Amino acid sequence: MDPDDPYESLPKESSLAAHLGAGALAGMAEHCIMYPVDSVKTRMQSIIPEPGARYRSIAHAFQTIIRQEGFLRPVRGVSVVAAGAGPAHALYFSCYEQMKRTFGGNSRGMEPGHYPIANGSNVCVLSVGGGLIEWLWI
Repeated sequence: MDPDDPYESLPKESSLAAHLGAGALAGMAEHCIMYPVDSVKTRMQSIIPEPGARYRSIAHAFQTIIRQEGFLRPVRGVSVVAAGAGPAHALYFSCYEQMKRTFGGNSRGMEPGHYPIANGSNVCVLSVGGGLIEWLWI
């Protein structure tokens, strides 16, 4: 990873709002794109599948689901996933960027893209924070 590549990171003077927005948009895009595949994967892994659900491959599963249940069936529920992914990824991305700044990153001679303390602290902060938010939400 080239640290001078403008596509690899936001500028150093980026605000918290920019980090929140970038994380939210990236997370929502990822979940919306992968949702149909995840939906089919979940069906294929089901212990007790529907009687007509005998799939030979992912492509066959998509074809069967669309033919039997309609074109939009693989994306049913994507709006709920996107609504949850936005805040979660905004929090993760902004925390990660802040931890990178706090623990030094490239300014302390680490190789570009290698931030073990930022990664570890992110896991701790977000596991506790995410669990607390989930507990309060339910």
